[in-house]
Order: sequence, then structure tokens, then C-alpha cells
Amino acid sequence: MANKVDIGGIADAIAKELSGYTKEVAEGVKAATDETARELLQNTRADAPSRYGKYKKAMALKTRFESDYDKRVTWYVKSPYHRLSHLLEKGHAKRDGGRVKAYPHIAKNEEKAKQDLEKRVKEAIQNAGK
Repeated sequence: MANKVDIGGIADAIAKELSGYTKEVAEGVKAATDETARELLQNTRADAPSRYGKYKKAMALKTRFESDYDKRVTWYVKSPYHRLSHLLEKGHAKRDGGRVKAYPHIAKNEEKAKQDLEKRVKEAIQNAGK
């Protein structure tokens, strides 16, 4: 049932409703960010080449910034295996000539994560007022 608001308090009532909606949207976007980041980590680990498994274990997530309305999560590879990321993704030249095969595992999962995050954010925006 709708609340009755006099004409003098309509601005405050609208601001209150928008504030609640904004908080719900922000919480939904943060949850979508966390879920997408975890999936990205799982997918890159699954697609990464595993000679010894240390490179896969070195992949991690880190929350770089979080506030009431913003969250930034970074996918990275811990030291000293961070040097392998580009070499495995793109391939590289051998010492005696020729090239090493590339194992593309980052770029395709990054693109999928971007699409998933966009979809989840749209859902969070649409479902926040309900």
C-alpha cells in the first residue's frame, strides 16, 4: 500500500526511495563482480597448461578497492610465475630458432568474463527495485 506524502515532503520521499534503490543496485553489482571474478579464476585455471601445476596455483584474485558503491577485483598471477603469463598466452621464440606453441587461456576467459559481468549487472539493475 502506498504511503501518503504531503506536497512539502515529496522531495524527501523521492530521495529516500532512490537512496534505497541505489544501495540495492550497488550490492547486486558487488555480488556480480565477486561471482564473475571467481568464475574467471576457475576458468583460467582449467584452461591453463599444467606441466607441474605451480602456474595454476599461482593464479589469484585480489580486491583492490571497495566502498559503498564500488568494488574492483583484480585477477593476477603471483610471483615468480607472473613472468610465464605472456609467454604461455602468446608463445615465444626458442633459443636455437623456431617458436614455442602458444596456450591461449587468458584472453578468451577475459572476454567471457566481460560478457558475463555485463549480463549480471543488467540483471542486478532490473531486479533491485523488486
